Amino acid sequence: MTGSAFYRFGLFLARWRWPVVIAWIVLIVIAGYFASQFHNRLTSPTFTTTGSESERVTQLLEDQFAQSFTEQDLIVFESDSLTASDPAFQQVVQTASAAVAEQEGVVVVISPFEEGAQRQISDDGHAAYALVGLQGSVDQRLERVDGYAEAAMAAQTDDVRVMFTGRSPVSNALITVAQNDLEQSETIGLPVALLILLIAFGTLIAAGMPLAAALAGIALTFGTLTIASEFTSFNLLIENVISMIGLAVGIDYTLFIITRFREELNHGRDVPAAVGIATATAGKTVLFSGMTVLISVSGLLIVRAPTFQQIAIGMMAVVPVMVAIALTLLPAMLAILGHWVNRVSIPYLRGAVENPDPETGVWAKWAHLIMGRPVIWAAGTAILLIVLAAPVLGLSLGVSLDAGAAKGMPAGDGFNVLNERFSPGELSPIQVLYQSQDGQLSDGDLDRIADLTARLQNDPAVAQVQSITSILDAAVGGHTAADLQAALSDPQMGERLGLLVNVSGEGNLALVNVVPTVAPDSTEAYDLVERIRDDMIPAVNQGNAAAILVGGFSGEIVDVSQEVLAKFPYVIGFVLGLSFLLLMMIFRSLLLPLKAIIMNLLSVGAAYGLLVLVFQEGWGEGIFGFDSTGIIQVDLPLFTFAILFGLSMDYEVFLLSRVKEEWEKTGDTNEAVAYGLEHTARTITSAAAIMVAVFTAFAFTSLLEVQQIGFALAVAILVDASLIRILLVPATMRLMGHWNWWLPGWLDRRLPQIPLSETSPA
Repeated sequence: MTGSAFYRFGLFLARWRWPVVIAWIVLIVIAGYFASQFHNRLTSPTFTTTGSESERVTQLLEDQFAQSFTEQDLIVFESDSLTASDPAFQQVVQTASAAVAEQEGVVVVISPFEEGAQRQISDDGHAAYALVGLQGSVDQRLERVDGYAEAAMAAQTDDVRVMFTGRSPVSNALITVAQNDLEQSETIGLPVALLILLIAFGTLIAAGMPLAAALAGIALTFGTLTIASEFTSFNLLIENVISMIGLAVGIDYTLFIITRFREELNHGRDVPAAVGIATATAGKTVLFSGMTVLISVSGLLIVRAPTFQQIAIGMMAVVPVMVAIALTLLPAMLAILGHWVNRVSIPYLRGAVENPDPETGVWAKWAHLIMGRPVIWAAGTAILLIVLAAPVLGLSLGVSLDAGAAKGMPAGDGFNVLNERFSPGELSPIQVLYQSQDGQLSDGDLDRIADLTARLQNDPAVAQVQSITSILDAAVGGHTAADLQAALSDPQMGERLGLLVNVSGEGNLALVNVVPTVAPDSTEAYDLVERIRDDMIPAVNQGNAAAILVGGFSGEIVDVSQEVLAKFPYVIGFVLGLSFLLLMMIFRSLLLPLKAIIMNLLSVGAAYGLLVLVFQEGWGEGIFGFDSTGIIQVDLPLFTFAILFGLSMDYEVFLLSRVKEEWEKTGDTNEAVAYGLEHTARTITSAAAIMVAVFTAFAFTSLLEVQQIGFALAVAILVDASLIRILLVPATMRLMGHWNWWLPGWLDRRLPQIPLSETSPA
């Protein structure tokens, strides 16, 4: 090992420990300054898919419609004592509508009392809403929406409540909720993590180092992403995701290295040698573990959706930061502390200090017990995992706006009033865009729009439809091209129709707004989008060259769901293929990587199955405090697969590196497995317990998507560290025997040499 580059690097860090630590402190302080601004840079999640039909609708509306709006929000009015016919109620509506209409980015405000307003007063008259059309990018709308809400709510009186709601107002509220959730999760998760580390290490100094390193890495990542936010956007999920993954891998990586360092000190090494050996063994394992996580996460870039790419960028930032801290800052800190790492011991935990990694013990005996009946243990564990994974066959994807998490805030309360007194589809209508290929809209085009309008109105999931033909039919009793031109020349009619026809362009586009009877984030709304695309449009457009596109929020979700399902095989193939190649080079084996991949897929499948039961079927409503929407968030399967596969490989590499280290010395597979499990099981179970605690804390937050992510990660890590590592691995390695290390000679000669284990100096 004295010739190892990693060993020499460890000695270099030990020698130059103070300059390394000081440089890191300066870097972290600078990053902390920028990190404090990261929360204010977050945007709402966007579910657009690059090149999709719904994105095309958005682009055409922005480019071709002078009066188009990219988002429809609502000013909601409610009173217990007054109705919409009372002058006091009407005055509040008029004042709020006029104030919002003057704001930057507002295209139109349609009061419930204006001509052309459709069903904007509740049946009992105690509630009404004004429609607000907004222009601008996602970031611009989020920046402005609080000003809109303040302008509207300034008109509120003791008798009439005023609320401003919609996608951006709800998103802003959820950003606040996410920040509160993060603080709550850290308040629960960090003390539990510290307690587990104290039990594992038996000393306060050693236990505090992984937490300090992880928190420093998270701050550095947030600081880096704050700078990156000048060039790209990050949605509100990123903050929670980076905190979860940063704590997980940061604690894991430092835990591995500190454990090996203490082990070498216990064997009588001096401090520089212990740092060098820990860097050359556990440090190298950390490097390749980080590489497997990066490979897994990078697969998300295949999906043509900004949300996935933002998450991938965030995680691809935090993992290298944690690896860099574990390989540079941590060894330098250990060189400074030396034997002080075992000081400030905890009463009754002296054994963890004096004998940090015993040569024989309960885990070696457990390994021999499992390997005594490998077929029974392997088959039983595999069957259990398959049973747990079975519910995934009923997986249903979608997106929940999760406005219920904003309860008590004006945006959330306005959304609830809308659901109770109006059609919940008012929040985000489905947009059907008719594009003539022959210039201005002709009589034939208008007839087809009228036919489509009639079919939509007859659908039981549609509350109302607004199109140029429905307006013309009501106003003039017909919908010819001549009728349309005459109506456009009238100032009042022209203003209404200008929202639905690109009068400033070629006059070849017509928008049909479809308000569903159901919420825009419901499976019924998604089914409606598919009926419009698959049944209504082909029936209306037979033999014609017109393009009829379906967009809006519900259309976006259908498109991104299809993109996820289409790209899932490619992402899995990419991740599995590269992981297989990396593990084959590391372990010089053809079958060990294959076995590792199969076992990781089993643990991920079990997590998915339980996720479906708890959140989609609603088994966990009472425990986690949510109302089941009958769906799993569309980005969650791919996202959690990437994370879980990478984290599972962490444990695989850590365990098998010690197994291979012993096998190269003895050639005895059974003893090597027992040795590897004995020297890693306590560290793996401690790391897994910390991860489960951190992830479970997020499962009890308010945001449904964060809950689902936290639950899936906690379950998968629990399954992996228990059923996989301490049952399935020893059983299958016993069954495979010498085949564990089989690699064809011709392949061995061609693969790069990446040894994980090295001979220690005397």
